[in-house]
Amino acid sequence: MNTTPDRTPIPVSVVLITRNEEHHIEACLESLRDFPEVIVVDNGSVDETISLAKAFSNAKVISSEWKGYGPTRQVGVDAAQHDWVFWIDADERMSTELVNEIRESLATAETHCVFTLPRMNYFLGQHIRGCGWSPDRVTRLFHRAHSRFDEKIVHEGLAGNTQRKVIPLKNPLEHYSYRNVKQFFEKNLRYAMLAADERKRLQRKVSAFSLVLRPFWEFFNSFILKRGFLDGLRGFVISAGAAAYVFYRDSLVYFDRSE
Repeated sequence: MNTTPDRTPIPVSVVLITRNEEHHIEACLESLRDFPEVIVVDNGSVDETISLAKAFSNAKVISSEWKGYGPTRQVGVDAAQHDWVFWIDADERMSTELVNEIRESLATAETHCVFTLPRMNYFLGQHIRGCGWSPDRVTRLFHRAHSRFDEKIVHEGLAGNTQRKVIPLKNPLEHYSYRNVKQFFEKNLRYAMLAADERKRLQRKVSAFSLVLRPFWEFFNSFILKRGFLDGLRGFVISAGAAAYVFYRDSLVYFDRSE
């Protein structure tokens, strides 16, 4: 039986954006060694992120001002050498099985295809089964002749050909989202502020009724309907964070101010 790892070149450029990711960047890039090019779009890191990334021979570090998640990721796509693009975050990891599945799938893929894959989300060292975090299927691999990132500041996605063929992959992407509760709520607030800016840009309004009741609904939805209780206190914290997120976001929109 042949156990030699498959090292067939993968015609894919991987794109990730970073800002002060020294705690994650090495493990992320280590999982991407089989890809010929990894575009690291850095947004002003002041820690060791850039020097750690440059230690990997397949990593290309470029600097970019912050333009929002969609436009900033597109900076990396535009700098890529390959037409097939996989996007990833610094706190995510690719398994050998996923890498090999991508290699095999692209051998017969047509350019109008996009690939989705399951994502395993971890919180404080535990795989989360509820809270809407599982199952979590994400679109990450596409051909740039048919797709590009949208202009959304946060919760970005792909725009382009609506006739794309979606191909589901089986092997999961591992997501180690937060190191501690402090980081969880800090990131939650940052995303809420970005989401509020996006809603203001789109001139979306928030009613007083929604401002008061939506957080309670988000907690109930996450902890009860989406079975966050299965994850114990971690599920409770995540559900509280979901409630806090919409309260932060909608308060900023309702009172039309930013921090």
